[in-house]
Amino acid sequence: MKKLGNIITLCLMAMTLYGSPEQVEITADRFEASETERLTKFIGHVHMKKGQDELNASKVFVYFDTSRKPLRYEAIGDASFVLHMENNQTYIGKAHRLLYHPKKEIYELFGNVVLEEVGENRILMGEKVVVEKVNGKAHVEGNRTRPVKFIFEVEDKNGSKNR
Repeated sequence: MKKLGNIITLCLMAMTLYGSPEQVEITADRFEASETERLTKFIGHVHMKKGQDELNASKVFVYFDTSRKPLRYEAIGDASFVLHMENNQTYIGKAHRLLYHPKKEIYELFGNVVLEEVGENRILMGEKVVVEKVNGKAHVEGNRTRPVKFIFEVEDKNGSKNR
């Protein structure tokens, strides 16, 4: 009976992933959870959807605090995503690894990051990008071999756009 209680607890931990009343849907090839480690793992072809936000990755790990509230999400392996900011900006992108800190509503993206602001034709590329969901601010870092790259359109005097 104790094992059944542990399984139910782990399922409840998985259901409170985002900590908000919005419904979260997760599909994966495999699910693992450890109450002692306060960790749930979704492995293989992971797809998460919450509201309009979506995430795809090879693996997603969710780390919980002692109150079973999510502390951090970690998406590993070809993470691709659609993020809707509170200021109505929408970003689509990809990275090798993504961290989300729900209490601060901050995304950290690592490794071959490409982040496009939908409707604005702005693309950021770098090795590390930090995005604040509340205000849509982004901070980009590169390195010597892969510097930061920013692609955007400008209008000339005639009103035509150039990239």
